[in-house]
Amino acid sequence: MNTNPRQFDRNSYYTKLAIGKAELGWDDEFYYGIWLPMQGASKKPGTEQYSASTLSNTQLFAALEAMIKAGFKVKPKSGNHKNSRKLADDAQSKKIRALWLELHEVGKVRDPSEASLGAYVKRQTKVEALQWLSTEQASRVIESLKSWLSRPVKPAA
Repeated sequence: MNTNPRQFDRNSYYTKLAIGKAELGWDDEFYYGIWLPMQGASKKPGTEQYSASTLSNTQLFAALEAMIKAGFKVKPKSGNHKNSRKLADDAQSKKIRALWLELHEVGKVRDPSEASLGAYVKRQTKVEALQWLSTEQASRVIESLKSWLSRPVKPAA
């Protein structure tokens, strides 16, 4: 486990290179015989095969960047991000989000984040996410936000 965030995690780069090789459809002959040597790899001692483990940290970083330029899309680990759920994109959810951001713009909401909106929705409906709201629940949230928006702003004391 990498406990120092500034420490270069070589193993994660090896993994990303392996995933990139598979996603780009590169066979072993191309990857080990042509591409790795182009990145600066040398033959692993005792073998006739080029290895990513012989690359320096700078070369590993450059190799991953070269894969990205070739079309590889690095994806975060699933479950690694707290709010990795896809945003609800139905019309009511978009309206709820727009009203929330409008409330932030006029100074009635401090935190415009999706997490903060989710907490508000949960307090109003006991439902964890916009995706799971029924049409009726979403309508209630919309009306609640509209009502909040129409209230006058209290002057700061």
